[in-house]
Amino acid sequence: MPLKFKYGILGVARVLEPGSTNNDIDSGTKVDAPLWLAAALSRRGMTSFGAPELYSERYRRKINAGAECMNLKGRAPYFYDVGNKCNEFMQDLTLSAFLSRTYATRYRELVSKGLSTVSGEDMLELQSKLSLEELSVFEAGRDAVARTETWARGARPRVLAAAVVPSRKRASAPDDSKGREARQRVEG
Repeated sequence: MPLKFKYGILGVARVLEPGSTNNDIDSGTKVDAPLWLAAALSRRGMTSFGAPELYSERYRRKINAGAECMNLKGRAPYFYDVGNKCNEFMQDLTLSAFLSRTYATRYRELVSKGLSTVSGEDMLELQSKLSLEELSVFEAGRDAVARTETWARGARPRVLAAAVVPSRKRASAPDDSKGREARQRVEG
């Protein structure tokens, strides 16, 4: 994640930027950091948080051009999760709307193609373009269609018998004699 430090920090430059000759980070320095670190530093008010390039206008246009125009799995396997996490800090309504619209559009396009695809090679190519979130939903949809087709052909799923557990007779408690005597008086 692109970060811009609001304050100078001592002794961490070589950790964040391994090729750095300086060990300190000056205020105003821009650094790319992992999401977990960017989130922690932004919560503490030490940095300003920017969206990764993948969520810029240029990439948004490419993604909006069509589901098959961009391979999200290769660029950002967790495209939607990362976008939503970034948006927690940026509070960008356009990013939120973009992620929702992109997911709905890509999924509708890819599922309609995936359900009509017969060839295994075409299926593998299609699956290689899905982000991991899209892939899990896609697989669930394919599984549901397969089970529906099996059901429509009249095949019923196997029902396995449960193991029968022998019942045990309940042993009466030693101090239950008073309760038994009281029940006998009421009944008798």
